[in-house]
Amino acid sequence: MFNFKLLRQSILSAALCAGCFTAGVQASETSAEGTLSVAHQGIVHDALYDVCFVGESGLAVGLAGTVLTTGDAGKSWQDGSAKVANAFLGVSCLQQASLVVGQTGLIMRKAGDGDWVKVDSGTDQRLLSVSANESGLAVVVGGFGTVLKSIDAGLTWAPLSFDWEAILNDFYEPHVYDVSVSPEGVITLVGEFDLVLRSVDQGETWDVVNKGDTSLFALHFRDATTGFAVGQDGKVIKTLDGGLSWNIMPVPTKENLLDVWSSGSQVIVTGIRTLLRSSDDGLNWELVTEGDVAVQWYQAVDGTAGDAGEDSVVMVGHSGRIVNIK
Repeated sequence: MFNFKLLRQSILSAALCAGCFTAGVQASETSAEGTLSVAHQGIVHDALYDVCFVGESGLAVGLAGTVLTTGDAGKSWQDGSAKVANAFLGVSCLQQASLVVGQTGLIMRKAGDGDWVKVDSGTDQRLLSVSANESGLAVVVGGFGTVLKSIDAGLTWAPLSFDWEAILNDFYEPHVYDVSVSPEGVITLVGEFDLVLRSVDQGETWDVVNKGDTSLFALHFRDATTGFAVGQDGKVIKTLDGGLSWNIMPVPTKENLLDVWSSGSQVIVTGIRTLLRSSDDGLNWELVTEGDVAVQWYQAVDGTAGDAGEDSVVMVGHSGRIVNIK
C-alpha cells in the first residue's frame, strides 16, 4: 500500500513506470511548441506544491515558506513569502481570507492586505491540503487520518473523528490527501485505499462513496455535479452527481497523477512525467510532451477566467516552476 504523499514529501522516485499505456484508450500525443510557457523559474532545489486563484489574483506555495502572488491571472508572479522555515503543501484562496497549510501542523492565515499569521492547528501532523468556502467553512486534511474543521474562515480549528476501523475493516489510519468544500458546504475527502468520503452536514456524518486498493491524491469539482479525482497508477475517476457515485475513466498512462482541474469540457491532469489533457470531458486524452513534462513533475494545476473570458491555467512543480498552459 502506498503510504505517503508523493512529492509533498520532497523526493521523486525514479523507479516508476514510464510510458505505460492502457489498452483500448484513445489517445494522441503532442509535442508542438506553444502549449506551455514558463511564467516563473526558481533554482533547482526549489519546489512549489500548490496553486489557487480567486478571480485574477492567485497564490503559489512551496518549500521554506515560499509564497508567490499574481494579480494578472498567472502571467507574472511576485514574492510574498512568509517568514517560516516549513514547507507549505496546500493553499486556499478566498475573498474573505487565504489559508496555507504544511509541515508539522502548520496553518497560516492572511486576511485582505494583512500579513500571514500563524494559527493554532492543535496537531503536529503533516497537513497536505485545505479547502474553504466564503461562508467560513474550511477543512484541512493530512497524514494518518488527520482532518480539521473551521467554521470561522480558519481562525480556529477542531479535529474531526472517524471510525477508520469500520471504514477500512482495519486499524490503519489512512493519509487523507485532498479535500473539497463546496459553496453549499458539501465536504468531499480523498485519500489512501481510493477513499472518497462525503459529508452534507459539515462533517457530522460521512458516507463512504468509493473505496479500492490504491490511492487518490487530488480532487476537483467543476461545479455542483461534475468532478474528477486522480491518483496512483494512472487512476482517474469522475462523478456526475456531486460525488455520490464515481466511475473510472481510462487514460493512456500508469504514472502517478497528482492533480486535476476542469472547466467546460476541458480537463487537465498533472503528474510525474505526465501531462494529460481532454477536450471532451475525459472521454479521450492527449498526452502533452512539450518542454520537460515527460521527464519532470508538476504537483498542482489550477485556473481562472482571464481578461478576454478565456481560461488561464497554470501548473506548478519542480525547480519552483510556474508554467502557463494554453
